[in-house]
Amino acid sequence: MSKQVEWCRDLFNFFVEQAIFSEFEVKILESRINGMTVLEQSRMMMCSKSKVEKCIALMKKKYDNVQQKYPDKLPARKFSSREVFMDNN
Repeated sequence: MSKQVEWCRDLFNFFVEQAIFSEFEVKILESRINGMTVLEQSRMMMCSKSKVEKCIALMKKKYDNVQQKYPDKLPARKFSSREVFMDNN
């Protein structure tokens, strides 16, 4: 999601508020925006890679749901080859 959306602080805060994120999800999204891979995130959060992958997949679903409700505030996600790389490494 980090390369699928042009993030700014206002957009980040709006999304986190509307999606009702846990502290874990907020940290995953922040580190994802900063370019960390799934493996790096799992090491940082001291959890399994699969837990981070599930969290990211859930965040993408939440983003799509919130984006449908607020299309004027949140842009639609776009495909990114860098995002695919981050998901798979």
